[in-house]
Amino acid sequence: MIDMVEVCFDLFQVEQGTKRFGYLNVVRSLATKIDMPVGVINGSSSGPTLAVTAGLFAHEYCGIEAASRLYQLIHPEDVSGRLVIVPVVNMPCLQFRTPWFNLARSISPIDGMNINTLFPGDPGEPEAKAVAYRQSSTASGDPSGWVTKVIAHRLFHDIILKSDYHVDLRGGDLDESHMAHTIFLRTGKEIDEKCEEMAKVFGLEYVLPGTPRIGHTSKGTLIYEAVTRGIPSIISESGLGYRTQPLEEHVVLHVVGVSNLLKHLHMVAGDPTKPKDQRFLDMTWHWIPVPVAGIFHATADQGDLVKRGQLLGRITDIDGSELCEILSPIDGIVHCMFPRRLVSPGEDVYTLLEIAGPTGW
Repeated sequence: MIDMVEVCFDLFQVEQGTKRFGYLNVVRSLATKIDMPVGVINGSSSGPTLAVTAGLFAHEYCGIEAASRLYQLIHPEDVSGRLVIVPVVNMPCLQFRTPWFNLARSISPIDGMNINTLFPGDPGEPEAKAVAYRQSSTASGDPSGWVTKVIAHRLFHDIILKSDYHVDLRGGDLDESHMAHTIFLRTGKEIDEKCEEMAKVFGLEYVLPGTPRIGHTSKGTLIYEAVTRGIPSIISESGLGYRTQPLEEHVVLHVVGVSNLLKHLHMVAGDPTKPKDQRFLDMTWHWIPVPVAGIFHATADQGDLVKRGQLLGRITDIDGSELCEILSPIDGIVHCMFPRRLVSPGEDVYTLLEIAGPTGW
């Protein structure tokens, strides 16, 4: 079977027993042209549809690499159901990141928007603004006109809502050294059980619950909007965002995790692999700011287990003299180390989490 590359194709009309890679036309205008890359693997027999997205934050390169690799590794004859893979949701951020200009975070260079606050991409109630008059603008798929919102709208309505399950492959953004874990949303509804099960089955060592009150699982995020519409959805985090060349060990965690999901959903043969001691992470965040300006020297990094009072890092003056030590306020784990160099007072250099009980998986 030869893969066909097309500018645009009907994702859900790919013939059974075939795979195809192409582009979903998102925006066509004089101002900009955006195509979203999509690979579809339609299995040789019927089954559920699993949507795999990556590049929502386009500097989280491990997820992008894993998504691309999954499309190459998985063959239709081995699949029951359909796998829809979007290697990069947010193409403008991927394209705009160059050796001469590093976006600190994946905020669109076109309109300054954060896509993971804009789902489902539909126009909301107009905000009150202190202006005498503003004529409404229009764009294909979303009358509000914001390009990033159009991207969110097309992904959500053309792919997510037509799928039975969803996983978003993530990792550290450009300014993060981020530990590996999965995230699921607790809404208090029946769907929570499926989401938690998926987060465990993915097979990483740690699982982090979320609620609508926590930023990464709040209203407007992809996971929240999918789950509240009945689509079980999880996030997998693996990768060091500041490394533009992803480490193989972090890419493999995503690839094996999706393979575990496919086996669990009976879309491919086999049994999921299980971690030796999978545990929940507590949902209380411990942000560690620096008290003084200076040069940040990290001692602890992502995934390190730490004790209360343990040295996390130091701040020095430009002559190398020590200004202060940064100590852990808890027994827990380093969720994220922010690999900054020159820091200002109040700037965060770590997030820590406490480790909760075993997941039972």
